Amino acid sequence: MSRPPSPMLSVPEKKTAAAELFRDRHFFGAASFSEIRDARAVVAVPNPQAQPPASRRALLLRYHRLLFSARDDPCAFDETLSFAWHDAFRPHLKHAAASLRFEKAALVFNVGAAASRIAAAVSRATEEGVRAACGEFQRAAGAFRAVGEMMEEEEATTVDMSSQASAMLERLMLAQAQECCFERALAAGRSPPVCSKVARQAALYYEEAYAALVAPPLQNHFERSWVSHVQLKAALFNAEACYRYSIELHGKTEIGEEISRLQVGIKALVDAKRTARGAPGPLYDYAFRLEQDMNKSMETAKEENYRVYLFRIPAAESLASLPAASLVRSASLSEILDPKTESSTQSP
Repeated sequence: MSRPPSPMLSVPEKKTAAAELFRDRHFFGAASFSEIRDARAVVAVPNPQAQPPASRRALLLRYHRLLFSARDDPCAFDETLSFAWHDAFRPHLKHAAASLRFEKAALVFNVGAAASRIAAAVSRATEEGVRAACGEFQRAAGAFRAVGEMMEEEEATTVDMSSQASAMLERLMLAQAQECCFERALAAGRSPPVCSKVARQAALYYEEAYAALVAPPLQNHFERSWVSHVQLKAALFNAEACYRYSIELHGKTEIGEEISRLQVGIKALVDAKRTARGAPGPLYDYAFRLEQDMNKSMETAKEENYRVYLFRIPAAESLASLPAASLVRSASLSEILDPKTESSTQSP
């Protein structure tokens, strides 16, 4: 049974307060001061989500380039100028710092957020769309990883820019990029073992993101719908991995293990559906259809085993871990900030 592409998560942008750039002698003395001032004013709009994400990214990249052209010496920064940014997920929380590194890291965060919005909005009904979404998710993953690295020397920040949040967001974006690869593998008619490996890696990425979401300091920081979305996706792709692997097992008449793998996948779906509250409806529809397919396969396998093979069904605990294959990577910071890549996408 065919299943439509599932919904993806995108990251909201951080909002910022106006900054009096003239208070810093380096900015005020720069030949491009008026351009820098105007570029930051454009970035500091009250509702950045209302602008098309591709346009937002272009504005963010322009301001970032202007910052580098005027100032790249945080040690000589004038402490009379402070940059204030709100938490992307809890906007009532904010952090202000007289740090150019903090300003640049917040910009890179928003570049990643814009990339995630572009990717989530792409129609994945065609191979071209899947490729485009996959590339943007990899760009977003690289941006969030870079934020974590840039903030290592900062004494304090909002939770969304912590090392834990940066790592979680990178894993989440890689999971969604890997999911795109799974969709491509299915559309291309790749073999069940290949599809299983790709699905299993998507599940691993989602599991890592979920583990971070339910542990301090991220616990209770994100909306419940986000946590449930990631939890259900992890179960879905574990089930997909089991399902695709079971198809190969059936062809090899390894019916006992086939039944056990299907039972493991179905249990993962049932457990996640029971506890994951608030995820998008299409995800539950996807889970329902996948569970139907797996139950049909299991009924067939059980009947064949009862009538013909009489194989012993191994316990779930005795099964080896399914193999996984990652087809994605986090983009480098140079790729993310290069204006030449603005209209291009990456492929895995």
